[in-house]
Amino acid sequence: MSQPTASKPDPSPLTRPSRPEPVLAHEISLALPGLPDAMVGRRILHLSDVHIRRYRPRFRRMIARCARLRPDFVWMTGDYMTVHGDEQAALTVMADLLDVFEPPGGIFGCFGNHDSAAFKRLALKRLHRCHWLEHEAVTLPEYGITLMGTSTPCDVLACIMAARQAEQTVGSAADSYRILLGHEPGILITCAELGIEWTLAGHTHGGQLRFGLPFALHNSTDIPGSHSSGILRCRDSVCTISRGLGESYFDVRLLCPTHLPMYTLRRGPLPGSHCRRMDCVQWW
Repeated sequence: MSQPTASKPDPSPLTRPSRPEPVLAHEISLALPGLPDAMVGRRILHLSDVHIRRYRPRFRRMIARCARLRPDFVWMTGDYMTVHGDEQAALTVMADLLDVFEPPGGIFGCFGNHDSAAFKRLALKRLHRCHWLEHEAVTLPEYGITLMGTSTPCDVLACIMAARQAEQTVGSAADSYRILLGHEPGILITCAELGIEWTLAGHTHGGQLRFGLPFALHNSTDIPGSHSSGILRCRDSVCTISRGLGESYFDVRLLCPTHLPMYTLRRGPLPGSHCRRMDCVQWW
C-alpha cells in the first residue's frame, strides 16, 4: 500500500523552545481513492485549535507566515478561543488571519467545544470571509465535492441529511465526494458507517505533552493516546488530525510542536488496511 509522505517534515521537536511558536505548513501528500479529477493536486490548508486568549506577538508572526502560503482551500476545525471572555480577542485575531488568505476554493469552518455561544454568534456576523458550517453542507460542483461541517456537540447524521439535500439541489447526488469538517476525531467510526470518505479534525492538540512517540499522556477524548494525531482509518474512511496551533490552559508543549497541515491531494489507495475498528495508520 502506498503511504502518504511528508515532503517537508517538521524539525525535531527536541529543538523547539518550551514556549511554542507557530510553525510553517507541514506539507503532506494525501492519497484518497475516488478523488474527483478537479481535486487532484489541490492544496488544502487545515487550521485548528488556535486557542486565542489575547492578541500576542506570536499571533502576528503566525499571520505573517500564513500570508506566504497559497492554498486552494482553507478548512478550519474549531477552538479559536479558550474560555469565556476571550471572544473579542479571538474575533480580532481570526479576522486578521482570514484576511491574508485568498483561496480560490474558499474558506470553510466549523466550531469546537471551547468556542462559546457568544463567539459563534459574533463569528457568524463578523467573520464573513469564512463560510461557517454548523451541522450543514454545501456542494461545490466545480470541484465534485460536498463539504459538511459539524460543531460540538457533533451531529454527523444531520450533516448527511444536509448533504443529500444540497446534492439534490444541484443534481450531483450520485457522484459527489463527501468531506466532513469536525472538531473531535472520535466521530470517524460514525463517518465510516455513513460513507463519508474524509474527515478533518483537531481537538487533541496531539496530546500537547508527549513522553516518547507515539504516546500522548492525555488527549481529551475517548480514543487511545496513540491515536492523538496523524491519519486514522476505519473501513474505507480516513480522518486527518491536526496537532493545532495553540494550547489550552498552559502555554507549554512537550515533544509536540504546533501544527499547520497543508495537504496536497492525489488519487490513490488509502494507507493501512480495511478494518472495522479505528486504526492509526500514520502518526505525526
